[in-house]
Amino acid sequence: MTDLTIAELAQVLDPPLTEHQLRQLVTLTGLKPSGKRRTGRAGRPQPTYDATELLKLHAVLAPFLGISDA
Repeated sequence: MTDLTIAELAQVLDPPLTEHQLRQLVTLTGLKPSGKRRTGRAGRPQPTYDATELLKLHAVLAPFLGISDA
């Protein structure tokens, strides 16, 4: 996979997590951004994260977060 922003990751996760939940997960685990991406709008570039790492983390934690795909 590639590097994605929190907003992009929230759109592809199944079962879903909100952007807020993903930010909390990143903060809790201490996961560092792998890069930055400009959005085309004014403001700071958005941090990107290794999608593979977050997908693995999501798969492990989903049962403990009370979410499931069933």
